[in-house]
Amino acid sequence: MKAFFFVMWYLWYHISSSTQDCTTIASHLHCEKSLPTGNFPGITELHVTHIDLKMLDFNSLQSSFPELRNLSIIGSNITQLEKIVMPNKKMDLEVLHLSCLQISSLCDTFTSYFPNLKVLNISGNFISDYPFKQYFLPSINAVYLSGNRWNCSKSLDWVLELNRTIFKDLEELICFKMPHNNKPILAIAEFRKITEETCTPNCSCHLIKCVTAIETGVLEPIIEVNCSYRGFTELPATFPPKTKILHLEGNLIKDLGPLRTNCIYRDLLDLFLDNNAISNLHILESSFWLTHFRVFSLRNNKISELPVYAIDNALQHNGNMPNAVRLYLGGNPWRCDCIFAPRLKEMLQKYAPQVTDLREVKCSEKSENRLIPVIDLSRSAVCHSPSEYTIQEALDLLNGVLAFLIVLVLGKLAYDYYHFKKTGRLPWIVTKLP
Repeated sequence: MKAFFFVMWYLWYHISSSTQDCTTIASHLHCEKSLPTGNFPGITELHVTHIDLKMLDFNSLQSSFPELRNLSIIGSNITQLEKIVMPNKKMDLEVLHLSCLQISSLCDTFTSYFPNLKVLNISGNFISDYPFKQYFLPSINAVYLSGNRWNCSKSLDWVLELNRTIFKDLEELICFKMPHNNKPILAIAEFRKITEETCTPNCSCHLIKCVTAIETGVLEPIIEVNCSYRGFTELPATFPPKTKILHLEGNLIKDLGPLRTNCIYRDLLDLFLDNNAISNLHILESSFWLTHFRVFSLRNNKISELPVYAIDNALQHNGNMPNAVRLYLGGNPWRCDCIFAPRLKEMLQKYAPQVTDLREVKCSEKSENRLIPVIDLSRSAVCHSPSEYTIQEALDLLNGVLAFLIVLVLGKLAYDYYHFKKTGRLPWIVTKLP
């Protein structure tokens, strides 16, 4: 009889336990699509999947599962945890697994509600900011954060401060949204730290984005340094490694020698030197940088001429041609004489797609063709000065005189021949010859 009642009790217990899509194995309760209600004093582990619930109430869980040590809720539309009101007696949870939910944030003191917590898994949620900046439970020895929507436009110093022996999946944390979408947070944080520590004095430095190199598959930073209008009299000797963009507009720079001699410029792609005091580019002939640059802006300097053939040769060997190269030359006092202007125009025509401000490349205000775009100049407009007109007129007059004399001589010769045939008398000049 006792055996019969035991079997009946066992069947009733399991039938009642599964009325809510739950299954009990010893002290473990597994539920699907619903959170169990009632009193479960012997349950130490609760695993729930795919429940339709907006807010998780730890108060009811504390009442229903007083001995709960392991809570796992996976795949739900739960969005709120930070607004829960904990009971006076804190929960004795040791493992809390809240994964693949829709949690967007946690309160800073969230872990304080679970003084014995050792493992916390909040992966696969919508969390964008690190939630434990103010308080972190010392007892925790394993935390999982991957799969969230981390906002990498804000400071990421917290990533570098985390203990990698506790935060098990730091390498898997990925940025969400541009400009670092799908890039590892740890790498972005390290690039930012290096950028800040090595930034050129009196300049601002920013990590614009990161790209994966096609050749190596290695993540490369795109760093922009802004030193515009800072009183620089020469090109800076240092800036963060891997800097690709350097702004130096509005300074007093004259010499471009460091582009040729300083190896830190070998990785620099875009250089903006508008509104400086640069007068020539001859120092850059046959330089490495000139055959590898992407953007070179020299607007509003003092350049009157440049080594056309050197620039032409460099552009022909530049690996960024033709689509990426941009050259800005407008606003300079270009020399428009017969020797230089035709060569400059030929270069501008050849590289018109790359010279972005083509029609701003104009003759000097002091030239005869004042402020006329070089691209519009004709050879006759630059190869005739007033002195040249005088010489040309003298040559034309001389040629006219010579032609007249030739005609006169030939006419006299024909007349003398005709006279000799008719009269037999030689010309007077012939009778006087010895």
